[in-house]
Amino acid sequence: GIALNRRGDGRVDVYVNHETSTVPFPFNAAAPSAAGENDFDNAQVSRLTMDTRSATVLAGSYAITSAENYQRFCSSYLATSREGFDRPILFTNEEGIEWVNESGEAFPAPAQGADGARQAGVAIALDVRTGKRTPVLGMGRLNHENTVPIPGYDRLVTLTGDDTFQSLPPQSQVYSYIAEDTRSLLADKGSMYAFVSDTPGVDDYLDVAPGSTQSITGHFVKVPRNIATGKNPDGSDLMAADVGYPAPGPGEFANDAFGRPTDGPQWVLEHWGDLNGVFQFVRIEDIAYDKRPGRSNVVYLADSGAGTAGPSAQGRSTNGRIWKMVLDKKDPTKVTSLSVLVDGDVAPVKTLNQMHQVDNLETTRAGSLLVTEDPGSSQQFPAGSTDPNATTARLWRVPLDDPAAKEVVARVDQSADGGPTDVDGKPLSNLGSWESSGVVDASSVFGPGAFLVDVQAHGLWVERAPGRDLNGDGAPDWTNKRESGQLVLVRIPRA
Repeated sequence: GIALNRRGDGRVDVYVNHETSTVPFPFNAAAPSAAGENDFDNAQVSRLTMDTRSATVLAGSYAITSAENYQRFCSSYLATSREGFDRPILFTNEEGIEWVNESGEAFPAPAQGADGARQAGVAIALDVRTGKRTPVLGMGRLNHENTVPIPGYDRLVTLTGDDTFQSLPPQSQVYSYIAEDTRSLLADKGSMYAFVSDTPGVDDYLDVAPGSTQSITGHFVKVPRNIATGKNPDGSDLMAADVGYPAPGPGEFANDAFGRPTDGPQWVLEHWGDLNGVFQFVRIEDIAYDKRPGRSNVVYLADSGAGTAGPSAQGRSTNGRIWKMVLDKKDPTKVTSLSVLVDGDVAPVKTLNQMHQVDNLETTRAGSLLVTEDPGSSQQFPAGSTDPNATTARLWRVPLDDPAAKEVVARVDQSADGGPTDVDGKPLSNLGSWESSGVVDASSVFGPGAFLVDVQAHGLWVERAPGRDLNGDGAPDWTNKRESGQLVLVRIPRA
């Protein structure tokens, strides 16, 4: 996630998420060893002060620190007066499912539901003027990719998506949070709603065939307050038994680091959605509204899909989709249309002219949609591959008036892998394993066609150290790593 806040005097603050977590992954709980991997730090947000003329970094600090025990900050959005806010509020979001300790070492928590522990999956509102950060539990307990405000209504309206860790069967949803004003939102006085289809026979991603031009309608239904916040009256996190729900069984919901189905607020929300007919996407990633005048009620949803191998077919998700959701201009709880804008599922994985697991989105007033990729293992190629379809992750531009004319405007350069800064001691990473990640329109700061994009270089470690020894066998249970990454200023004509 990347967000920009102009300060005047030729300076801009750039907020950059660190999608880090001290929950090890991969991790063999039965026989832990240094083969497991972990980050040095919990999730953080960097604040970089940049010169708008030279694009140099003048200062850096943390707006949110590792000591706060947040996990896996994914995308972010800076809400301003454009979206009806009375002060700039940065929304950053936990994309995690693990139970962690609220203080001290985040991992491991004593048990799911233990005192002093909480389940990750919270949206955080950061007042960039004061530095105060506020977890807004009523926005839902889920794998938040982003929280994006939608302008044009007499109340504050935000949308968020569930980037679930288990993609099949589909169990990702789109939620709305509506509050009277900024103060009400920060006090968590708003209400959470879940999207439900009104079209018979179409209530999940796989009901929409590859290449379909179908448009469905729907509405948002209110989520009960305790289900939204994931809290019991005593302040403890909800477990399934607290509301009379069954605990998740094997394969029903994502497992924790110890291989156990994860009970808690996220499962409770998921099960409530199943009982109430909530539409099931595969993996909702980023969200962006149309920034052309008069079209802010049109919203684009990145759904990375399942990356399933095999030919395009009904019931199979290969490359993922970008959905187009149109909200009623007067009532944000009514959806007049949900359709597919860009459908990667019309072709098998690794098809060169299709997007591979769409990730982050940005729109422009000129009518472009910028799309990054996070290719899954089924989309990757061995280093040095001569396959004509071989590619690293890319940045795409989609003309919103002519989506078929989509084009690649940049590719990730993985040539630093294995170089002098790489200390992982591993073979070269697969092509596509480095993400083209957050993207934000920076033209108001750095001139026409300017965008800030980041790269998550998952196969290039710049630091490593033995991890902790939890089982007392005298050997580390994982290896701590610090992955490389880049913040890149690119210029894209016509965007």
